[in-house]
Amino acid sequence: MAKSQFNVEQFKTEAVKPLFAVAGATELAVEYARGYAIEAQERFSDVQTRVSKVELEPKALQAQARTRVEELRNEAKDAQARFEASIADLQKEAKDFPAKFEARLNEAFEELNSTYAELQTRGEKFVAAIRKDGVRAVAAVKSAPRKSTTRRSVIATAAASNSSTKSGPAKKTTARKTTAKKSPAKKATTKAS
Repeated sequence: MAKSQFNVEQFKTEAVKPLFAVAGATELAVEYARGYAIEAQERFSDVQTRVSKVELEPKALQAQARTRVEELRNEAKDAQARFEASIADLQKEAKDFPAKFEARLNEAFEELNSTYAELQTRGEKFVAAIRKDGVRAVAAVKSAPRKSTTRRSVIATAAASNSSTKSGPAKKTTARKTTAKKSPAKKATTKAS
């Protein structure tokens, strides 16, 4: 067997490392303990100052209690007054609600009746046109103008209305022209005539 060489210096260095670790842990524990002791002392001094400010005389305590009770009564009275005012407002709104609802309902019925009458008149005219001209009346129905909300069309409409109301030469507004394609029914009616 081969003999291993034993280094005494290396053994001393390795044997002392656990002792150093214990010393480091002890120092850390002392550091934490001092921190906690300082914190506890600060809290204790805070409590002492608070306790010293407290009135221990019965007359002073009674006076403080009376003023606090008076403040609470006043706050309760104010809260009760606000609550009663809000209840009164709600009751008033509740009383006015049926009348408001009926008025809005009547407006809606009037608008509905007006729209119905307009549609009825329009339908009568259309049926009369169909009886008179037949398919030509259907082909002559114009497409409804689209309500465009694009900025360009709004500006053009505003410019046109402004130019017609101002005195002086009217400005020309350019608008896109669209060509409508003839529908098969329209072609048939134009060939027949």
